[in-house]
Amino acid sequence: MTGQFVLPFAAAGPDGDSDFLVTDSNRAVIDRLFDWTRLPFGAAVLIGPTGSGKTAIGRAFVSGSGGCFIDNADAENDETLFHAWNRAQVQGLPVLFAAERPPMRWDIRLPDLLSRLNASLLIEIPPPDEAMAALLLQKLLARAGLALPDALADYAALRVERSYPAIGLLARRIDEMALAMQRPIGQRLVRDALATLAGTDGGSPDTD
Repeated sequence: MTGQFVLPFAAAGPDGDSDFLVTDSNRAVIDRLFDWTRLPFGAAVLIGPTGSGKTAIGRAFVSGSGGCFIDNADAENDETLFHAWNRAQVQGLPVLFAAERPPMRWDIRLPDLLSRLNASLLIEIPPPDEAMAALLLQKLLARAGLALPDALADYAALRVERSYPAIGLLARRIDEMALAMQRPIGQRLVRDALATLAGTDGGSPDTD
């Protein structure tokens, strides 16, 4: 598998991660976002589903730019968001807001705040490609102390729904099934985990 690189300024999170994954699926997003000196008004809004890497990207953004990151921005009050946006203008340091939905779908009551957020660069994380699906499965399972060989990661990536929530759910299913069976991950286990997502019985058994 190819396509992964690690930004040198990525910030370590509480789970011990020191990097986030970049493949062709999100490379343009990362390149645009981390060119923060060219962000309109020094502000950007990053949107994407749960599991798409918004928090890890935000930590790296802060570490590299010295700016501010507000995660789950749609749950923050208007005053907090308004002051963060204005502070970026005064201090000359960028601000990144992250949420699952664009600002027009947040519960914003201050018209001036909504206009400022709409003037910021809106960046949406695209669906994962095959390379991202395989790498993310390996990373999520590694957090649980499980090794997913490249061949099995590629096998699963070809068959799982191309969405971050689906990939996260598959990793949890593989983890649960490996724990229940008390054995290393093999093709049959991965196939059966995929089948649970599809609501099928997994077909005829394979050998591991």
